[in-house]
Amino acid sequence: MEFDVPNNLDKLGFFLVAVGVTLMAASYRIARLARSYRRRMESLLQLASQPIDPLELPAAGWPELAGGGWQRLSWEGTWFGQPVAGMLGAANVPKKAAAVPPLTFELASGDEVELRLSLTHSAAWGEHRLFAEHLARVFVLLLETRLHARTEALSAALAERARLSLYLQHDMRNLAQWVLWVSADFAACETPEAMLAAARRLRDNAPLAGDRAERLIGALGKTPAVEQPALIDLRDATLHAARLAGVEPTITGEASAWVVAGLLARALDNLFGNVASAWREAASASPTLQLRTTPDAPAPMAELDFFCPWPPGIVPLAPEKIFEPFASGRPQGLGLGLYQARKSLREAGGDLLARALPEGLSFLLRLPAQAP
Repeated sequence: MEFDVPNNLDKLGFFLVAVGVTLMAASYRIARLARSYRRRMESLLQLASQPIDPLELPAAGWPELAGGGWQRLSWEGTWFGQPVAGMLGAANVPKKAAAVPPLTFELASGDEVELRLSLTHSAAWGEHRLFAEHLARVFVLLLETRLHARTEALSAALAERARLSLYLQHDMRNLAQWVLWVSADFAACETPEAMLAAARRLRDNAPLAGDRAERLIGALGKTPAVEQPALIDLRDATLHAARLAGVEPTITGEASAWVVAGLLARALDNLFGNVASAWREAASASPTLQLRTTPDAPAPMAELDFFCPWPPGIVPLAPEKIFEPFASGRPQGLGLGLYQARKSLREAGGDLLARALPEGLSFLLRLPAQAP
């Protein structure tokens, strides 16, 4: 029996060449396909840097998805309590595509947003389907990231609004206390001279109260005004806050601070208003204040030593409770005054320290003495 070895080798050689050419062609085709999908994926990723609403993202990304062979994109769910639904692509897909199981995704962000996405492709398997699924998953990841960003931004905004509301609640209480004090001041007048003296006090304090009211109105607006820090005379600011509370303190020394006026006013209003009624009724319990500037590194600090004798009827707080929110020594106190005073000064780049002594509370207010 004879074998034609050269002929068989030639056939094998032709077969291997054919296989090599086929593999090369397939590799070239897949490489071109991969480059095409990579360009589409890069286009999708560019949407991440654009200010597109989450519900508008499907329309923005659909051209690339459709270019990747997806026949239809549909979604439904709830968006902050409202039903939402939409569809892009062909309403009636070809029978071949309809027979392929759709690719589905369930998205949720918090308890306010739920979306179910469904994508229909013409291919059930193969390289087109493989690349198209990667493209779809990038789009879904982009949409999910945008959904989380929206709900997290909303949560942050609500938390900030709650923080501001907490501040404003006490600011309004301070202003209401001033109105009560003025009313009581006039109601106690029994002579024309006393009435004239009360009118003069009202005249002196009305501009200060008006300034506080304007700050409240601005803060309660849709777009609160943003105040900029400035160099403020601490003696003037302290006297204004004290007189608005009906208190005449003893102040020694001089100092200026680089601070937002509203933050300083809130801190001082809360300090003086905390037990202002008791101070007004007990002359011996008036606070004493000392101003100075210290050359602390890396920048000088303005300091205000604020000593408050315990007025009659006040239950001294434990040292650890002084700045704790909702802890108060007064039956009707909110327990937010000292907490907000400290928060305001810290927001201004300073701090508020306190020591509980047998004879009263000793505060130390610290603020930057100059612009950074």
